[in-house]
Amino acid sequence: MKRRYLDEAAPYIVLLIAVFFIYSLVYANTYFQITQHNVFNSYSLQAYRWLQGYLDLGYNFNHLEIALYNNRYWISFPPMPSVIMLPLVAILGSPNTPDHIIALCVFIIVVVYAYKIAYHQLKNKIAAIFFALFLTIGSNYLQISMRGIVWHIAQNLAFMFTLMSIYYSITDNKKHSFLALFFLSCAMGCRPMNGIYIPLIMCLIYKREGCDFLTFVERLLLYSIPAVVLGAIYLILNYLRFGSIFEFGHNFLPASMAAEHGQLSVMYLRNHLRFMLLRIPTQLPVFSSYNAIFQPMAIWIISPIFNGFVAYLILAIRYKWEKDNMYRVIYLLLVPVLVFIHMLILASHKDVGGPQFGYRYTVDVLPVVFFGLLVILSEKKDKKSLIMRMLPLFMIGFVLNILGLLQSIGVR
Repeated sequence: MKRRYLDEAAPYIVLLIAVFFIYSLVYANTYFQITQHNVFNSYSLQAYRWLQGYLDLGYNFNHLEIALYNNRYWISFPPMPSVIMLPLVAILGSPNTPDHIIALCVFIIVVVYAYKIAYHQLKNKIAAIFFALFLTIGSNYLQISMRGIVWHIAQNLAFMFTLMSIYYSITDNKKHSFLALFFLSCAMGCRPMNGIYIPLIMCLIYKREGCDFLTFVERLLLYSIPAVVLGAIYLILNYLRFGSIFEFGHNFLPASMAAEHGQLSVMYLRNHLRFMLLRIPTQLPVFSSYNAIFQPMAIWIISPIFNGFVAYLILAIRYKWEKDNMYRVIYLLLVPVLVFIHMLILASHKDVGGPQFGYRYTVDVLPVVFFGLLVILSEKKDKKSLIMRMLPLFMIGFVLNILGLLQSIGVR
């Protein structure tokens, strides 16, 4: 009995060791302390004001991105991270929440759910551990995982909620459909564009239900109630703050109002797609004075999991799936289409996501790229060969991102 429990716990122990190995590298080479105060605590400030009975901030904070609307100051980001902070703010009676510790907790949950998804698809613990680490410490996700600063914690939470949504849409428990849709709604409350993946989650749930379409629609209406209620709260809050259910405040940021083409425009596409697909750094971080934290780079360099996904996607299209596996054919088409649309929207934004190392906005698509890769690889029987083929990509991603993380925090 004890041996069985140890075998089940072993993968999670390995993953925790990997997380704390990353923290030891950061602690050994920077001045970062997990208990230090986070001055970029927009979400906790907002939660603190909510508890005082106000929706606005009361006054401006010059070091934060603050929206100005109707001569009042507002946090311009979607509200879910403030909801997460709310209990801590209430307990502490202060906006000085332990944001870096919260980021660590989210990091651990991300690693755990990445493993759970990988094991569900691959049925191999070693391969599942490898791909969970490939996603988390071998990609640009590592840049946002460590610190609870406002620009990172929302993406970190969205990353976590998206993985949770995917996992609860592929388990054998039909009741998990409530959780799958609810957690995707939570992700949208951190990063609204993650709503692009609603069709994917619905397809996964439909596969699990195994019923006719009309019956599925009836069940879906029931499953979606918690998610719809949460979404309605977002819209009401938007209206109360900015007079529109679709406005969460970004259009009232000084930078957005000063931008020539506004917050989102196709006019930004050409330049940002060049960064996203072609930008190659000429120097490595840490080993030079190169200021990498404001230099976006190509996604296939900073997150090599894209390379594995594209390569195996091409092979899958070329050699085709099993003829009777209709659902994998759907994923083969749906995942890359949704990722492509998401990337276009990200590239249409007025900036590329600084402060960052790599290309921070593209982190949002990684959970679905990860799942798409695993769906393809689930057809492969030799899991050891998969690891060996992906290992060089993992090492490139890990080395580049750990060096960039150290520089972005500040090497001592």
